Parts: sequence; C-alpha cells; structure tokens
Amino acid sequence: MRSLSKTAVWTASSTAFKIGISLILVKLFALQFGLEGLGQAANFMTLITVLGVFAGGGIFNGVTKYVAEFEHEPQKLYVLFATASRIVLSFSAVLAVVFILFSAKISEWIFYSEEYQPVIVATGIIQLGIANSNYLLAILRGHRQARANAVSQSVGILLAISVFLSGLYFCGYSGALIGFAVMPALACLPARYFLKQRGYVFHFWEPGFDWRYARNLFKFSVMVLVTAITLPLAYILLRDLLVESHSIEAVGLWQGVSKISDAYLQLITVVFSVYLLPTFATLIQKADIKRELIKAVKFVGVSAISIGLLVFSLKREIILTLYSEQFLPMESLFIWQLIGDIFKVIAYVFGYLVIAKASLKLYVLAEICQLTLLVTIGHWLIPLNGAEGAVQTYLLTYFCYFLVCLLAFRWYLKN
Repeated sequence: MRSLSKTAVWTASSTAFKIGISLILVKLFALQFGLEGLGQAANFMTLITVLGVFAGGGIFNGVTKYVAEFEHEPQKLYVLFATASRIVLSFSAVLAVVFILFSAKISEWIFYSEEYQPVIVATGIIQLGIANSNYLLAILRGHRQARANAVSQSVGILLAISVFLSGLYFCGYSGALIGFAVMPALACLPARYFLKQRGYVFHFWEPGFDWRYARNLFKFSVMVLVTAITLPLAYILLRDLLVESHSIEAVGLWQGVSKISDAYLQLITVVFSVYLLPTFATLIQKADIKRELIKAVKFVGVSAISIGLLVFSLKREIILTLYSEQFLPMESLFIWQLIGDIFKVIAYVFGYLVIAKASLKLYVLAEICQLTLLVTIGHWLIPLNGAEGAVQTYLLTYFCYFLVCLLAFRWYLKN
C-alpha cells in the first residue's frame, strides 16, 4: 500500500497544477466581468461543484471502496463494474434530459434570468463526460494508483484550457461559463488510457448487473444526494440573505475568498479520496482505525495550519495576483475563513471514516448538522456584518462541527 506521504506528493502536485490553472481562469473571468459578473456566476459554480460529485449517480466513493476491498477478487470486480457502469450511464442520461427540458427554470433559479438556457443545456450534456471521468478516476483511486490519478486530472485540465479560452473569445460570458463546466469532464481520456494499461476494457452496458451490489452503491448515492441538497442549499440561502441585507458586491467578495480557500484546501483534501477512503475501507479493528485516523489528523492539521499561515501572510499579494484592486476589501475576511478551514478539514477526516464504513444514518445526521449550523448562525451574523458575517458564520459552524465529530468518534471507540 502506498504511504500517506507518497500519495500526498502525487495528489498535491496535480492539485496544485489544477488550482493554478483554475485560479488563472477565474482571474481572467473576474478581470473581464468584474465583481458583479463573479457574483452572478456564484450559483453556477456551486452547480458545477455539485455535478462534480453527483453526476452519474454519486456512487463513486462506493466504487473506490469496493474496488479496494475486491482488488484480488476478479469475479467480484467484474460484477461491480457491470453494475456501476449501468448506474452511471442511466443516471447521467436522465439528468441530461432534465437539464434540457427544464433549462429555462434552472436558468431562472441559478442566474435569476432565462437568458442562460443554452449554458444550462450545454451543462446537461457535459455532465455525461463528468460522470465518465468520475467513474474511471474512482477505479484508479480504489487501486491506490495515485500517480495515474494525478496525471489523468492534470492532462484533463490542460485539455480544458483551450475550451475555456475558445468559449470566452467566441461567446463571452456564456462561453466562459461553459468552459468552467468542461474542466472536470476531460480527465476521462487519460484515465481510460491508464486503466487500459491494467487490462480494463469498459463497455457501459456489460451483462452481470447485480441488485445486491447496486443497493450497496446506492447508499453512496444517498450520501451524495444529501450533500447536494444540504450544503449548496445552505450557501444559496446565505448568498440570498447577503444580497438582501447588503449587496451583490458583498457576495463577490465572499465568493472570492471562498474560492481561494477551496483552492488551497484541495491540496489537502484530495488525499482523502485517494488514500483515506480505500485505507479505511480495508481496516476492521478499531485499534487500527484509531491509529490511522490519528496519523491522518496530525498530517492534515499541520498541513492546514502551515498553508493557512502562508496564505494569510501573503493575502494582499494573492488578491492582487488572482483578482484586482477592486477586491482588496476582501483582506479582512481572511482570518475568519482560514481558521474555519482548519476546523473543517480536520472534521472531514472523521467524515471519510463514516463514508468508508457506509454508515448512511450517521452521514445524513452530519450533513443536517452542517446545514442547521450554517443557516442558523448565518441569519444572526450576516445581517450584522455582511461579507465578514458570512465568513464568521463559516468559522463558527465548522468549530462546532469539529467538536461534534470528535465526540462521536470517542463514542464509537467505546461502543
């Protein structure tokens, strides 16, 4: 089994590359369309994030878990792939039809206008590629192929750059939005190559579908569905509250610091699905689980604090590099956001243990806890402090959530 540090090097390198390209593209977008344009695109970027985990039925953590468990059992792997492939294709096809038929309503919900129907239709088609990429990358993660996973994502991002730039040049705002949607979809091409090297040949309608495997995989669909409903809903409600009590520019500031936070946290959290998920999935004894979790918490905590301090010390330079002087009021938001990041990322280590053990009830409770905390604290702080209140909400939410996770794990060890 690959070590945590070796996996971290590969995943962090590819993620750093992905972050760099993504932030450059966001900077181009912000320079072209300003605070208002970035604020208007906030909900669409949330939609892309949701599709990144939910396209194809959201079974991908399940695929990683069971590939790790069945790695030396070819017959079980064959049935797993036959079942998973059919779920991915069926779900993606239905989702594409929904996006096409209800493009006007989705555009109105996301952009507060029906003007962006073509963007919604294009996104509905693109999510077929996102689902394919997620499925193939999940298999690589299950085999703990950190290098192949890293290279696949990096090559996919390189391919997506030309799509984004072409969309921006030829179609302006709408084209750039479609370019953002394409970014997670093209990793399927190099991923398929690496899996072919291992002897895999995929046909998305393989015979051998098994309802027992499907039920196990659908647990992960429910987990993703709950996440797709709760957290995006919470952030959309908070954005609407921020617009009502302050301005769309305040949303742009909050969105800007959140994007920086999301970017650097990927350097850490990307290790979770590549290392923690398959590792926790194969551990049975509580002593082994506790030892692995403590090791992960130490690694994640030190990494989050170190990178957070670096980001805070360079916050002004980061704002001017990634955005423009128009975004300098964002400086006051960093301290709250970065401390919140530390509690969030450590809490999510416990969350991946829950995912690896397919504990659906506990996962649903955890997501509802996050939603409740975000909305309740947000309705108190956002009207008082605007964008600063939004990041204060984030900090308090994940401090409380971290305490809940810690207490729940202590209970798990004793029972």
